[in-house]
Amino acid sequence: MAEPTRVLMMNDSMNVGGAERVAVDIANSLDRDRFEVTFCSTRQGGPLVDTLADDVDHVSLDRSATWDLRKILTLRRLVRERRIDLIHSHGRGTMKFVALARATGAVRAPHVFHDHFGWLHVNRSAPRGLREALQRGVDTYLGVDQRLCDWAVTAAGLPADRVHLMRSGVDLDRFTDVTPVDLRDEFGLPEESIVVVMVANFRPQKDHPTLFRALSTLTEPERSRCSIVVVGSTTADPEYFAGCTAMAADLGVDDMLTIAGSRDDLPEVLGGADAGIVTSKNETGPLVVLEFMASSLPFVATDTGEITRQVSGTGVGWTPAPRDAHEVGEALREMLRTPPEERRAIGRRGRAAVESTFDQRIVTAAIEDVYASTLRSVRAGGVGNSP
Repeated sequence: MAEPTRVLMMNDSMNVGGAERVAVDIANSLDRDRFEVTFCSTRQGGPLVDTLADDVDHVSLDRSATWDLRKILTLRRLVRERRIDLIHSHGRGTMKFVALARATGAVRAPHVFHDHFGWLHVNRSAPRGLREALQRGVDTYLGVDQRLCDWAVTAAGLPADRVHLMRSGVDLDRFTDVTPVDLRDEFGLPEESIVVVMVANFRPQKDHPTLFRALSTLTEPERSRCSIVVVGSTTADPEYFAGCTAMAADLGVDDMLTIAGSRDDLPEVLGGADAGIVTSKNETGPLVVLEFMASSLPFVATDTGEITRQVSGTGVGWTPAPRDAHEVGEALREMLRTPPEERRAIGRRGRAAVESTFDQRIVTAAIEDVYASTLRSVRAGGVGNSP
């Protein structure tokens, strides 16, 4: 029997976030008959280390900068000691770090780069350093959004046959047969209220102000029926968080909000909710929409990325325009008016949709095919600058 392909999954950190969750889910779901996985955080670990499968070793390099030459030597040792066959990086900082290691000859393993960049709507540039890192240091490019794939070809100059759309998936096992958190009891919410969970770290990209403005458009009876529980870090951007809390108070919607902070029991929290909401102004997913659907929750999610484009109009949720508090308010109002049984039916349709299209096992199988084609091309001398 052939030896398994040894994959080094790499990301900046193991803090809670969409790209980090994607990397972990891929690492955990690769076919163990064909792949052996090591996970490397180039900067620091974090809570998601504990969610790695038992047979996935985690290593942290603790690098302090993209061009940390000492850590390149540490990476070289890791690759040699683990006899790594292929590197799969997530995030542009990590990609450039691996590309530099390749350029110096410290690392020779083929390199698959998974791009989650969520700011193309404001920054479509491809500076020389980024172009060179992609063109010379990456063998295969995976974009989680078609706009990223188009950018990789037209702006970054990658050959189209090295660029692949790879929509994110969700590990359904995490959201199956969970023990729901009683959110009404934990946070003292009214028994008759509809509990809507927002999963979003307090960062400007997540655009909490649009949610607050949308809430302010609700009538008093509608407000009394709606409790918003916000799950996410409050320390990522303290100034933004302070501004958000002040704004919610100024708009008179702070009594509708419960700030739950970071949680390590998201499947259980979602299991105790009636619906989900996210009002990001720019995303390439967002991944949390799949988590809502996996939890059989109806949702309101601003239409910002590949996932919302795929599910918009399919009857599994409401997808108003980003930064439009009026549209978000109308969507939220419609959801609140929907009878409980119909909300549950919407949730069931969402769960069926992820099972048929977004199951992590489906996505991972496609990634395994990319690994195989990358290794074949590199060995034939047909990809990138790989020796």
